[in-house]
Parts: sequence; structure tokens; C-alpha cells
Amino acid sequence: MDRCNLVENIRKNKIEFVYKKPSQLQQPAISIILLDWNCRESYHALEYLNQQTVARERYEIIWIEYYSNQPDKLKKLVCDHSRCNDHPVIDQWIVLNMPDRMYYHKHFMYNVGIIASNGEIIVIMDSDAFVASSFIESIIDFFADNPKEVLHL
Repeated sequence: MDRCNLVENIRKNKIEFVYKKPSQLQQPAISIILLDWNCRESYHALEYLNQQTVARERYEIIWIEYYSNQPDKLKKLVCDHSRCNDHPVIDQWIVLNMPDRMYYHKHFMYNVGIIASNGEIIVIMDSDAFVASSFIESIIDFFADNPKEVLHL
């Protein structure tokens, strides 16, 4: 699917930005894309990703929901974190509002995340992963030494 067709699909499906952090002056080194399709009950990955050894402004977190799910637990996490911290728990929360009868397409979600991302490096990962506090730092270090490589963990 080319970018024009994707943008048209986005318009038809009434994609919603539930939350979008105001743009920052510095381009993030990494954009992390996390996918959900009305299946998450735990948001521990967001806690791990917000406790990294790298300054939070060096990376952004994009949460993509395929259907129309906007769980109260995630809303509370976003609100509470925004009130208590300099940086939100996620930088963008995009809800695709696809029909419930439609089977989710992760590649469509990847494309939306890639279009929405601002980072030099794009990381697509499971939204229920556990990561070490050096996760982001290790990716930045890898690409500093191997700028033309692809990294699969």
C-alpha cells in the first residue's frame, strides 16, 4: 500500500489521535511503535520504556490501537504520568477505529506508526514486552557503530 492510499484509508476510517504530545524541538533518535488490537490488559511495557538510561526526549513512544478501544487503565496512566512528569508516558496514542468484524492487520498498523514517527530509528515491538533499562541505549549504540544495518532482537 503506498502512502497516498494509506492516507486515504486513514481518512475513511476516522483515525483518532487520542493523545499527541506537543512537538519537541529536538528530533528523537528513536521512535518506538507499540501495537494493540483490543487485547492488552497490562501496560507494563510503558513503565519499562519510561525508565531508560537515555533521556526521555531522545525517544518517542507511539501506541497504535487497531479497533476503537480506549481503556480506562491506559487513559489513567497517560493522565497521571502527564501530571507528575516532564514527559508523557506515550507521545502519541492513535486509535484506528477499524470495524470490530475486521481481523486486525499488523502491517497496516506498522505503516501508520511509521508515518506518525519522528525518530531517525524506528523500533516496532510487542506492547507487552519486558525490556532492560538499557534497551534504548543499546539500540542507539548499535546504530552508532553500524549505521547501515538492520537490527532484529
